[in-house]
Amino acid sequence: MIEFSRYPHVGTLILHYANQLNETTIPEIIKVGISSKDEAEYFSRFIWRMLDQMAIDIKQNKEVLGNVDNSSMVPDIDYEVSLYLADRGFGAIWDDICDKS
Repeated sequence: MIEFSRYPHVGTLILHYANQLNETTIPEIIKVGISSKDEAEYFSRFIWRMLDQMAIDIKQNKEVLGNVDNSSMVPDIDYEVSLYLADRGFGAIWDDICDKS
């Protein structure tokens, strides 16, 4: 299970957007954790899709988790995701996808 200990709201936000984007793989990844390069890439790409959707939601004044603008959570997302992936040996994947996004 992926646990975001410093910023637990990151997990809640990820699951919200997984549901909003009809993404069925992400909740399973959160449940069991990441154990392969392919999963790390999939998860990382989803995080960027999520960030894009967050920006759309802000422009549309859509309330998500009690706020219209959750952009203040972006550093928390980066911290938790980069730490988690680095701890599992997939930090370079996150860095590469971030550089390309």
